[in-house]
Amino acid sequence: MNAGQRPEPVERAELLGQVPVPAERDLPAGRHALHRERLMRQIDLDTPAPTSTPAPAPARPRFRRRLAVTLAGALAVGTVVAVAVTQSSRGGASGPLSSAELASWTGVPTPLAASTGPGATAEKWCLDRMADGPGAGAPVKITNADLRGKVASMVVNRGGKAMLCYVASETSGLWEAIDPVKNVAADAVTYDTGGSHGDGDAMFNYAQGSVGAGVKAITMQVAGRTFQVTVADGRWTVWWPGTMSHRAVPDTVTVTLADGTTRVVSGSSLFTR
Repeated sequence: MNAGQRPEPVERAELLGQVPVPAERDLPAGRHALHRERLMRQIDLDTPAPTSTPAPAPARPRFRRRLAVTLAGALAVGTVVAVAVTQSSRGGASGPLSSAELASWTGVPTPLAASTGPGATAEKWCLDRMADGPGAGAPVKITNADLRGKVASMVVNRGGKAMLCYVASETSGLWEAIDPVKNVAADAVTYDTGGSHGDGDAMFNYAQGSVGAGVKAITMQVAGRTFQVTVADGRWTVWWPGTMSHRAVPDTVTVTLADGTTRVVSGSSLFTR
């Protein structure tokens, strides 16, 4: 082989075969641990730092029955979101409305002008609390405004969204998102949302839904109470004091139509499947 000429593969193999193989030897004691520690440090350096732990998901809104019914009856289930200012009442019970405020309830509601007096105060409370709520920034239309004792109730409509609001004072009240008014048959009544808030003597029930153009008035009977329902702009709303045994499903519902005829529906028929 000439100088500067690379050996052929066979010659390289023969030359390599003449080179003695180095004797195998183990690392000194403790070197394994040292190298392992260096390796783990390098892995730590090469691994991106974990991102901050995400905030826990907000508590799921309370489950509420939602009944979609005509006078014949049907059932559907869903949820609504409620935002409440809770205060304690006598006896340790608590809820968004106090027991004294609930005790002022009347079976016949007083129409409430949202632009003046108690109506204006209640409207401001509701709009302040739902400033960032559904439809924020859109024009506001108030419907179904009424007063039962010390508690004002109204529906805030804006941007195609609807919120039901109850307020009794600067420290007691709540609002929650509800469905927009539905287009229903002229003689139909839909029970869209119902539920309960508070506990003990600070507990109350509420319900609301849509009505057809031919429905003039609605009266409900629950646990011996008979009360009128507020009907306006294609929607009905109502609330009443209650206990765990007096759910937001009435015993009977009396519907008065524009032609003067009436129909009575059993509350249990709302659960016909």
